[in-house]
Amino acid sequence: MRRLFACLGVLALSAAHAEEHQAIVERAFEALDNGFQESWAYTETSTKEDVVQVANYDPRLPENERWMLMTVDDRPPTDEETESFLEEKLQRMADRSDNDDDEHVGATIQPDTLSLVEETDDYWLFAFVPADDDEEEEFMQHVDGTLKVVKDGHYVEYLSLKNEAPIKPAFGVKINTFNTHLTFGPAAENGPIVPKSVDVHVQGRAFFAVKFDETEMVRFGNFEFVGEH
Repeated sequence: MRRLFACLGVLALSAAHAEEHQAIVERAFEALDNGFQESWAYTETSTKEDVVQVANYDPRLPENERWMLMTVDDRPPTDEETESFLEEKLQRMADRSDNDDDEHVGATIQPDTLSLVEETDDYWLFAFVPADDDEEEEFMQHVDGTLKVVKDGHYVEYLSLKNEAPIKPAFGVKINTFNTHLTFGPAAENGPIVPKSVDVHVQGRAFFAVKFDETEMVRFGNFEFVGEH
């Protein structure tokens, strides 16, 4: 009987810790300002296939004019590059407005899978199982997630996804490397918590012959509050 009570006590303590960890992470995600683009102008620097693009975003302009491609590899962009850039940005803006409220970074985490890896005076580090849907189940079962929450300000500092084994998302396709790393931080002193960087690296092979190795890096900076005080 004593052994049974001891086991029940351990289970109760584990459940309490799980609820505490869930609360910590939920509060950290709540600190992210998903609507910052309504009040903040900023610069986006992206690098893909060794091409560096610098663009400005300003919410004070009409919706179809908020993005402006400034340079491509330190030179003025061509008309074709500008048109392609704007088409992509407008499509992303449309997709974002069509998404449900649940479509946010926090939805990446599968409920009840958080585990505390490390805690210091400055942060909590969690591991988790990434969420998936029917189309992504085969993909995500080979991916591990980590999440760092800083205690000063209580927000998500980074979220990482990394495969633990080769992934075969479709017939003839094999992904050996899948790394995604997102960072967050204050837009300015006492400012909202916003995205600061996105890094993606995917490497593999398709149909045993075609190799692919793609890296994309995006940096967000020069945040300026332009909304109403």
